[in-house]
Amino acid sequence: MKLVFRQYLASLRERRELDAVLPDLLSELGYTVISRPSIGTRQYGVDVAALSPPHSNGGRKLFLFSLKQGDLTRADWDGTPQALRSSINEIIDVYIPTRVAQAHRKHEIVICLCFGGDVQESVRDNVTMFTNARTQSGLSFEEWNGDYLAGLLVEGVLREQLVRPELRTHFQKAVAMVDEPEVAFTHFLALIAGLCSVTGASPRERTTILRQLYICLWVFFAWARDTGNIEAPYRASERMLLQAWALISDDVERTTKASQEIGLAYSDLVGLHFTIWDALIGEKILPFVERQHAISVAVDSAASVDVNLRLFETLGRMAMRGLWHLWLKAGSAPLPDLRDDWESPEASALAQQIVHLIRNNPILLTPITDEQVVDIAATLLFLSMIEQWNPAARNYAEALVERTTFAFRTQNRYPTIHSDYRTLVEHPRERTDEFRSAETKGSTLFPLLSLWASSLGSEKGAAHLAKFAAKFLGHCNAQFWMADADTEDRFYMGDTHHGISLGSLPITEDGADLMGILETECSSAAPFMQLSAIRLGHWPVLALACRHYRLPLPPNLWLGVMAQLREKHAPRDAADAARPARGRRTRAGRRSTPKRSPRKTE
Repeated sequence: MKLVFRQYLASLRERRELDAVLPDLLSELGYTVISRPSIGTRQYGVDVAALSPPHSNGGRKLFLFSLKQGDLTRADWDGTPQALRSSINEIIDVYIPTRVAQAHRKHEIVICLCFGGDVQESVRDNVTMFTNARTQSGLSFEEWNGDYLAGLLVEGVLREQLVRPELRTHFQKAVAMVDEPEVAFTHFLALIAGLCSVTGASPRERTTILRQLYICLWVFFAWARDTGNIEAPYRASERMLLQAWALISDDVERTTKASQEIGLAYSDLVGLHFTIWDALIGEKILPFVERQHAISVAVDSAASVDVNLRLFETLGRMAMRGLWHLWLKAGSAPLPDLRDDWESPEASALAQQIVHLIRNNPILLTPITDEQVVDIAATLLFLSMIEQWNPAARNYAEALVERTTFAFRTQNRYPTIHSDYRTLVEHPRERTDEFRSAETKGSTLFPLLSLWASSLGSEKGAAHLAKFAAKFLGHCNAQFWMADADTEDRFYMGDTHHGISLGSLPITEDGADLMGILETECSSAAPFMQLSAIRLGHWPVLALACRHYRLPLPPNLWLGVMAQLREKHAPRDAADAARPARGRRTRAGRRSTPKRSPRKTE
């Protein structure tokens, strides 16, 4: 275990990595962290400041940590303003006289040289002579290298009294198999489940569990990053957020100091999830979304189903990150809503990149399984929440209608109710009407596209889908998934056998009938409003759970945005309603053949 942590610490960067892990490690060891790393303000050499636990005589020490990445080399030690020697001089000359609070001046001060590697021999004597010369009464130096920090992790945060031996084994196997994402993910899931499956834990114990999860995921991610395969840590970060939420959701609304510490620890987990997203999607996917078919080719498979599954998975991950961006800007809004002033350049940039991804990878217009509705819904919801990107959402919905109905009519890889890989590889196994009816006897995709197309003002797409449904989908149960009383206890932990199905939904040209049904059902949907993620204003956690466990987004989540969209397009709807009924029937009854090249998104 110590070697695992030793390698992990050596690979950490100084900013947002080593300085993100150290405060949690100190807190778990009993230190009182009084200063954390910050960006944009001058720190005068101190990255982290903390008071040590009381000694046997009751005294405490003030530790001032100055951090460096990897091994301490001659260049890291001296010669630049960012060198460690310069930082120590600033600590002594500026920080201690001006920044140390009066209440802490009575404590002995320890300047701690902290780095993930070792002090190289070429600079060892320089460091020793300098620290000896600067040592005085009330001021001393300590060296925390990678080996010492690894020992603190093994004997502190992950000591055997807190982490059972079998869980430590799962952790070691996950790290050892990072180049095999499925195997590594399976072992890491066992670690997450084991740590989170406690009952009756105190707030202090729950905080410890979150810190253990955080450090274990950091180690897992650091090793995977070195091998160039970050898939398993990303999936693990999603699962960790969900199971940790189930563990600490009761603490979120409390105002005690212990609950606030739990909230900060969970926020660190969310931040680490974003860091892993940046490393996987931000660095490996986004730079290439503007190139035609680049992401599809990168899947490196001759099977079209592999490309299809991977591209929709990537689309869902990008949309989910966009929803997090908007939630962070939403203030006190309890549910998603439509705005034209989000003031989130990150969300706007991501929306543009999603559009590029769809435009340059047309396989994203042909879902192969109804399960992919969650990725499509997340994308449409994200684009619809930003008013200037509503046209892109409309074009995407219309293009999906054209391509999916064309695939159905030609019996060529239309969305099936099945999701297991072996079935999808062979789909469609038969090209008969009977087989097609059996494979499409239920759908959440078609009613979703119908409602979104009509609400976004896509008259062509909505009319075409209504006609298609009347002719071909008489056998299909159009349905949505909704939360029920048993959802809260099972959802975040991965049990998908919960909730209810709202079925036999109408697919019409204007979507008014379906909208009325949803408004009636959702107005009394107490189980949804009692979900902890909704009740506490953290709706992206619910969206993440749906996407991770492959359940459709419940209509309660996006119905408000849908109502805003329909109100926005009300003048057009009113004009349509004023036309003679015969004219509407004629237009709806006109034969409409989908184009082979659907309209591109904007």
